[in-house]
Amino acid sequence: MLRIAVAALVLLLLPTVALAQDAAPTYEARIRTALDASTSDRAGAMRGFREAVAQDPSRPDAYCYLAEVYRLQADFTSALDNFQTCLTVARTAHSTAFAARGAHGVALTLERLGPEHLANARAAWTAYERLTEDPLVFPEIGREREAAIDAVVALAERSAVVAGRIRDRDAIAAAAASSGGSH
Repeated sequence: MLRIAVAALVLLLLPTVALAQDAAPTYEARIRTALDASTSDRAGAMRGFREAVAQDPSRPDAYCYLAEVYRLQADFTSALDNFQTCLTVARTAHSTAFAARGAHGVALTLERLGPEHLANARAAWTAYERLTEDPLVFPEIGREREAAIDAVVALAERSAVVAGRIRDRDAIAAAAASSGGSH
């Protein structure tokens, strides 16, 4: 009798257990919910993207979206880490679209990390240009960004030369003033 009661109880509870398992959001549902939240609730969006990564770390999209939210918050180090992970996972998953997005994100984020990262940003744009098999890649964007980086670096170099000349001129003027003569 006890066996029949236990079996009946199991049969009654089985659909409840199945419903509880079905209630767990799918990866796609987590991504959609997090994307919807990303404009008004960044913390909620980040939580959703992290849950999607935990649910299926072999898919690149959640890493990419999480990186975008980090970049919006000016957390460029975390953004860079997630874009690089997106790029790595996308290559493994043969997702050229997210490989392109990851490479684009890496390059843009390196630019935002400051002048000391411009050489790496330039190299990242060159790598982005090589992803030409994807229709989302526009190599001209990479070439234009490289030209802009080259212009910024050249301007910084010229500015350093001018600043050196100004310092030299000021030193000469100060020496002349202290010796009592004029130059």
